[in-house]
Amino acid sequence: MDMPTVALSDLVARPDLGLTVLVGPVEGRRVRWVHVSELRDPGRYLTGQELLFTAGVDFPVEANEIDRYVRRLAEAGAAALGFGVTPVHDVVPPLLVESCERHGLPLLLVSTQVTFLMIGQQVSLMLAEAERAGMRRLSTAQGALTRAAAREGPASVVRRLAGLLSGWAVLFDPSGRRVAVGGPAPPDEVLRLAERVRSAKGPSAATAHQGGRQLVAHALKGAGSGPRSVLVAGDSFLPADRAVLSVGVALLSLLEASARSSPELTAGLLGLAVGGVDSAELLAKALNASPDTRWRVVRARRVRGSAEASVAFGTSLVAPASAGGVLVVLPENHGAAPKGWLVGVSGPVPLAELRSAAARAERLLAEAVVEGRSRVDDSTVDSLVSGVDARAFARQCLRPVVEAGLLATLHAWLAHNGGWDAAADALGVHRNTVRHRLARIAELLDRDLSAPDTRAELWLALRWLRA
Repeated sequence: MDMPTVALSDLVARPDLGLTVLVGPVEGRRVRWVHVSELRDPGRYLTGQELLFTAGVDFPVEANEIDRYVRRLAEAGAAALGFGVTPVHDVVPPLLVESCERHGLPLLLVSTQVTFLMIGQQVSLMLAEAERAGMRRLSTAQGALTRAAAREGPASVVRRLAGLLSGWAVLFDPSGRRVAVGGPAPPDEVLRLAERVRSAKGPSAATAHQGGRQLVAHALKGAGSGPRSVLVAGDSFLPADRAVLSVGVALLSLLEASARSSPELTAGLLGLAVGGVDSAELLAKALNASPDTRWRVVRARRVRGSAEASVAFGTSLVAPASAGGVLVVLPENHGAAPKGWLVGVSGPVPLAELRSAAARAERLLAEAVVEGRSRVDDSTVDSLVSGVDARAFARQCLRPVVEAGLLATLHAWLAHNGGWDAAADALGVHRNTVRHRLARIAELLDRDLSAPDTRAELWLALRWLRA
């Protein structure tokens, strides 16, 4: 999701921030960041939507210089300019007021009771809350759209998408026929925008503006030579709106593909699921799987010539992985390590937990690459620790015992649950010899061998050292 923004009008409406609008339009402007600069040409360092503050130190005095200063800020997309009248100036320079009005750049007077730092801190808090609110909204929207896709199909997705965006959405088929509409009737500009992306040779997305309204068109992926388009109109598209729209476009693309290729649909849904979109219900429907079925996520890389992934793993649930290789989803009891492939395999999880399982499989594959052998999460302690790390721990932990030649004694004693007689029989020595050796081991390790934690740690170290 894009960086969050806050409305400039919300900032000037807060009495505690001490901002007074002198000139310029405030409504509709968004603030992405706060910046303080006393440079004579700060515009070259801005990227857009900054609220720039200055106390007028070394500020230009000539009319043409001030006009250039303001013009460069406006061209850089600054949200507004905040001017502090102390300690350098007693009033805001009149030429600055005139220039800001001429270029349409909001000019704010900063109260002498408020510092730039205080305003910046409050804006940071507002931006953080905006990001959290956007994530909550996106999560809710993902669930609503996937349920609509799973239960009712494209028309329901379009209607739900329009409601989530507080605007409208229109779905066209490859011939340009309007097949689904959500929200009020769209303007004629939508038809022209749809034509731009409807052709296979057209752009995948296009935007236009009509008055204060932004129109966005997306060509659906996987729809053949004449892609469908989803068009959405609204007063503005905030970062959360664009993220919601992306989910809607992805789901509609998959539904379009499902009429042509079931493997393409399931692979696409797999990509959504591991990317964090709650598509478990739609994926379960596409797989015709019981809700109780558990699945393993596999991250795999081909290490030598072998069959394609779908053939090697015997499933169509294969998707390219962003870090290279492929990502595969298999039923719990399916074989997961074909010849010629290096894999990291998660433990079994329900479809709703594919994202966390994918992260686990990614980590196991990274360890497999280092160790040169596939790693499988078998729900044991061994699967939770990298083999390299485990052996390094074991060597460090048991080094004094190995150097003293007492490793076999420690292993026999732990293997027989601390039984002196059973350990002595296994070693072919007297029980008092075992006692004497264990006392020496405890001294070397400076550990209490009667403690359960110590015994468990040493047993794991022995296993990992022998492995």
